[in-house]
Order: sequence, then structure tokens, then C-alpha cells
Amino acid sequence: MAGLTIDQGVQLAALIFFAGLLIAVWFGWGQVQSAGRMPYYLLRRVRVLSGWRIIALGLALGAVGLALQLFGRSVVYVLITPTPSLTPTPTATLTPTITLTPTITLTPTITAIPSITPTPTMTGTPALPDGLTIPYLATVTPNPDAAFGPIRFALSLNYPPVHPSESFESPQGTIYGIFGYNLLDPGVAWTALWYRGAEIICMESMPWEGPTGGYGYTECTPDEWLPGDYEVRMFVGEAWKVTSRFTVSGAPNTVPSTSTP
Repeated sequence: MAGLTIDQGVQLAALIFFAGLLIAVWFGWGQVQSAGRMPYYLLRRVRVLSGWRIIALGLALGAVGLALQLFGRSVVYVLITPTPSLTPTPTATLTPTITLTPTITLTPTITAIPSITPTPTMTGTPALPDGLTIPYLATVTPNPDAAFGPIRFALSLNYPPVHPSESFESPQGTIYGIFGYNLLDPGVAWTALWYRGAEIICMESMPWEGPTGGYGYTECTPDEWLPGDYEVRMFVGEAWKVTSRFTVSGAPNTVPSTSTP
């Protein structure tokens, strides 16, 4: 039970209430049917009333289970409210200089066949770039069950995200990647890489400082959002956990100059 996620716990509670519904209806209907075999009217009446009360209790249990199934996750996340202590500081723009793609430009000096080899992004499981060093990777051993949920992108930071989108037209400033997470130990190394095509435009990499479960975010604020396909990859330690994508269209939206001639 200690290893259950929040979603699994809510689902288990709902199943227990649904099981209570079935048991109560079965037992209550048996009471109602058995009343017909009793010789005295008053005893039959008491038995029938008892059976219908048990059936009503079962229906109440089923209603509670249905409410848990529909609204339980939202209520739990509101009660836990882990968001204020979550991680990232606005250091997301440290890595526009980490452009690891020159390995692709080597191909004009090599034959066509060897140029297939230096393309790690084509493999099934993403990995940290070869040139990236994280000095505190060995500080805390990551929990192998640690998990990030799908990343939802928005122009403002809210938990859960308000009006998330997978496409943005001429955005300006910061785009936030908001995600749920679970079983993430304090101090473990985590990394978020923001790609435009094969180029890293933003990176966050630091020890985790939040609670073990709830909502977190990563952010990116480049000089300008160029049109194209973007991808965010997240790692715990050196293990890849989740990848999500969005697109940017329209002309780059730059801040107009306020200087006068």
C-alpha cells in the first residue's frame, strides 16, 4: 500500500465502495425474498423493511464510489497542495550555448553510410547528451519507481494548468511545462531539456527540493520563440521518464523598442 500513487489510491477506494454496493444489494434482496416465506405479517414486514434499508445503504455506497471515481483525484490534489515548495528557479535560460548538434554537421566530410551513426535522437529511449555533465548525479540514488506525468504547456503557472495547449501562435516570454509527479525523493538529480528540433534551447538540472508527490513545473524563456516543433524531455538521474511536444507558429514576437530618435 505504501507504494500506491495518489491516482491508484483513489481508484482502489472507489472499487471498495462499488464492492460494498454489490454486497449490500445482494444481501438486502435476499432479505426481501426471504420475507415471503415467513408465516406472520409483522415479521414479514420487518424483514422487508430491513432488506430495503440494506439496499438503500448499498446505493449510497455506490454513489460515494461514483463520486470518488469522478472527482476524487481533483479533491485530493486540492487538499495536498504541494505546489508552493516546488522546484525550479528562473535559471532555465542557462543553456542556449549548449548546442550539441554539430555532430550532425560532420556528415559532409564523411560518406553517406557513417552519417547515420551520430543520431542518438532516433533511438527508442532518449538519453542525456554526451557532453552534459551533472556533478551531483551520485548524491541521492533515484527511486526506480519515480514517475512524471504528461507535461502540459501553458503561458501562465497554475496547478492544475489553466488552458493548456499543444500549439502557440507568436508567444512571448515564458512557456511553462506543468506536470504531476510521484515517488520523487528530495535531493535526487532531475533534468529538463527543451529542444527545438535537434537544438537544446533551455535546460534545468538540479537536486529536487519539493515533496515526493504532487505538481511541479519546468520553464523556458528564450530570446524569441521561433516557429517550429518543440520537445521537452525529463530525466531522473540518468533515466529518461517522459517526453512531451508542442508547436509554435507565426512570426517571432519580440518586445518593441521604447527608445526615441
